[in-house]
Amino acid sequence: SSGINAEYGEIMDKIAPVLVGAHASSAIIAGHYAGLWDTLIDHPGKKWSIEELAETAGCKDRWVREWVGVLASAGVLNLEEGMLVSCDKDIPPLLQPSSEVLHFITSLEFIVDKEPQIGACFKKDGPLGVGYGDYPNFQDWMAGWSHCRNTNQKFPVGFMTMIGDELHNALEKGLTVLEPGCGRGRHVLAVAKRYPNSKFTSFDIDAKCIELNKVDAEKEGITNIDFVTGDFCNMKPEWQGHFDYVMIFDCMHDLPHPALAMKGLKGVLKENGIVSMLDIDTSTDMVEQTKEPMSAVLYNISLHHCMSVSLSGGGVGLGACWGVELARKMLGEAGWNQEDIRIITKVIPGHAVYVLKKGNGISA
Repeated sequence: SSGINAEYGEIMDKIAPVLVGAHASSAIIAGHYAGLWDTLIDHPGKKWSIEELAETAGCKDRWVREWVGVLASAGVLNLEEGMLVSCDKDIPPLLQPSSEVLHFITSLEFIVDKEPQIGACFKKDGPLGVGYGDYPNFQDWMAGWSHCRNTNQKFPVGFMTMIGDELHNALEKGLTVLEPGCGRGRHVLAVAKRYPNSKFTSFDIDAKCIELNKVDAEKEGITNIDFVTGDFCNMKPEWQGHFDYVMIFDCMHDLPHPALAMKGLKGVLKENGIVSMLDIDTSTDMVEQTKEPMSAVLYNISLHHCMSVSLSGGGVGLGACWGVELARKMLGEAGWNQEDIRIITKVIPGHAVYVLKKGNGISA
């Protein structure tokens, strides 16, 4: 408010947007659960009385009035004389369940209650980190984000042809495929359904996820996936030399010992095979990366989850913003020749895809 600005002076020019954004994000999430964004997207550009908006959304008008107060103050909604509410037509689509923007905002749900635990980890005599078990909602959030990204990118065919038509064609004929760190299985379920002639082994350290994935596969009638528990940093001996293709999505930077995982990748491939590794597209140079304001979102999710879960397991804590430069260096140290590493950027927004070739790779 102007009172706060007057009391604290010009420094609030920097702090006020942070404070406003935090509270606006909370209200955006509340509007999501209340169905208000659905109502606004169904009537683009419409001007509402608060009572009409509440009635159409099936909400109580007193609650909607306070919600409007938050988001009109923040500039997300417009409030005119006569108490007429509207929203720029381009905003509601960003706040639909199919939007990655909404999912980044809802990440606050699984991290804000961890502040005392995270704060304790900062201290020299504090815990190493907050572990996976303290994030019961993370896997569902991650599955939702994956679903958004996959839908928007026409996954899986769009992803496989981006890597190369030869991979798509070979999957059509039939490959043996390994997916480490599958989480709630959104990627492998989609790939296995689209490529029924290929055989998939998909694993995660989270036994609950594996059991849920088995149920999901059965419901969808997908029979070409073997879901098992496993540790990416210590893969099963019987997998050595067994797979044509290894696909990794969003998990390398979370691992306690990613260097071990990178070394293990070559071992599980056949003489000729490939790995695809999707991860966050950032620079290892923090000075450079922090010139992009949206990096605050990535660093904060990493602070509260990615880095934390890695450190909690006695790991290195790479974090989400480990960067393309470090990833290339670590892959080289793990035995991958630089000429066998291809990095695809600017195709999937915010992500880099590392394609690693062993031998002759895959031919159609």
